[in-house]
Amino acid sequence: MKLLNWKIIQYVLKQGSISSNLAPILGSFSLMYVKLDDVKRSNEFATTAQALNPRIRDDKSNYVQSVMVVCYAMCLLQPFRSLTDPFLQSYKDCKVSAAVLVSHYQRYSNSLCMSPPIKLMGEVEMALNGLNGYAQCFFGAGCELGPIFESKLLVVEDYCRNLGRQSSLILFSMFRQFALNLRKPSDSPSKLVGEAFNEEQVLSELEGSAHFQTLRDSSSLRVQLAFVFWNEADMIDLLKILETYPLQDQFVARLHNRLAFTGLAAFAMCHRKDCASYKALGEKCMGHFKFLSKNGSVNARPVYLFLKSMKSPSRDSFSKAIEACAEGKFVNLEAMVNERYAAFLREENNETASKECITEAYFLYQDWGAHAKALQLSKDHSFLKKLKRKKERSVFSSSHKTANSTVSTGSDDPASKKKMTFSFNSTLKQRKLVSVKKK
Repeated sequence: MKLLNWKIIQYVLKQGSISSNLAPILGSFSLMYVKLDDVKRSNEFATTAQALNPRIRDDKSNYVQSVMVVCYAMCLLQPFRSLTDPFLQSYKDCKVSAAVLVSHYQRYSNSLCMSPPIKLMGEVEMALNGLNGYAQCFFGAGCELGPIFESKLLVVEDYCRNLGRQSSLILFSMFRQFALNLRKPSDSPSKLVGEAFNEEQVLSELEGSAHFQTLRDSSSLRVQLAFVFWNEADMIDLLKILETYPLQDQFVARLHNRLAFTGLAAFAMCHRKDCASYKALGEKCMGHFKFLSKNGSVNARPVYLFLKSMKSPSRDSFSKAIEACAEGKFVNLEAMVNERYAAFLREENNETASKECITEAYFLYQDWGAHAKALQLSKDHSFLKKLKRKKERSVFSSSHKTANSTVSTGSDDPASKKKMTFSFNSTLKQRKLVSVKKK
C-alpha cells in the first residue's frame, strides 16, 4: 500500500495537469496514516495535497473536501492556531454549497417524492465537521475567548436547528457553555449548566451511541474546567468516566484536548491514596504527547512538558514547561503552568516567587479571556486586586518580552508598604523582583 501511495505522488509531481479527484485522495491517504500513527508519512501526504489544492480551486466540491481532510491530518504537526481559519473557511464554503443544493431540492421536492440527496447531506456534514475542527483547534491553541467566538457558535446552532441536526446542535451548544463558564462567573464553573447547555438534562434524553459520544465530549470539556478551577472532586468523578474511553481518535485536535486534560487531572490527583491508580492513566496520556513531540508536533511539546512537571514537580520542569508554552503562544497552558508552579513554590515556602507566578497567571488568564478564573484568583489572593497592568500582552507576542505591573507588598503596616515592579518573564530563571524607590 505504501509503495502504491508513493507511486501516485511521483506520478502527480511529474504531470503538468492533474485530476481534481487526486488532491482529496492524497488527503485521504494522510488520514489513513494518522490512524496508523505514522506521523511523518501522514504529514508528507497532507503537504502534497495542500500543494495541489490551489490547482483545483475551480472544482469547489473536491477543493473543499481536500482542504478539510488536509486540515484534519495537519493537526498532527502544524500549530492549531494556523488551522483555525482554514477550518472556518471550509465550513463557510460547504455551507454555501449546501444552500444551493437545498434550494434546488426544495424546487423539485413538491412535485416529486424525493428524499434529501446524498450530496446535500455530505455538504452539510462537511460544513459541521469544519466548524467542529475550528472549535477544537481554537480551544487547543488557547485563542482568546469572547463574544465574537460565541456568536459564531450561535450562528451554527441556528443552522443545526433549521436542518434538524440534533447531535451537532448539542455539541456546539456544549462548546458555547464551556466558553461561557471560563468567561463569566458561576456557582459551579466545572459543570456544563447555564444559558447555552444543560448536561444533565441532555444526557437524560439520549441513549446508546449518542449518549456515549455526548458523555465523552462533555466530560472532556468538564475535566478541563475542573483542572482550571481546581475542583478535585469533579476531577476524580470525570477521570472515572474518561478512563473508560479508548485513548485513540482519528480527529487529532479532539484527542489532543481530551488526553491533555485527562493526563493533567490524573497526575494532579494520583498523589491521593484513593486515586493512585490514575498515575498509569496519566502516563498513557503523556506517552501520546511524547511520541508526537519526538516527531515534531508543536502542539504536543508544551503539553508533554506540562505533564512531566505535574508528574515530577521541580523548578526545572516547571520552567521548561512555561518556556515551551510561551514559545508556542499557548496562553491558556502558560497560565495554568504558572498557577501550578506558584502552588509548588508556596509549598517550598518561597512566597515571593509564588506571588510572582500567581500574578503572571492572573494576567495570562485575562489574555485568554478566562475572566471568571482571573476573578477566582483575585478572590483567593487579595494582593492581585491592587495590581495595575502597565502593558497588555498581545497573543502574538512572546512572554519573553517584559510586561510590567505595579503592586504593593500587601503588608498592613503603612511603613512597610513598598511599591514593587514585577518583571514578568516566562523563563523563570530570568525573573527579577526589583524594589522601586519613592521619589
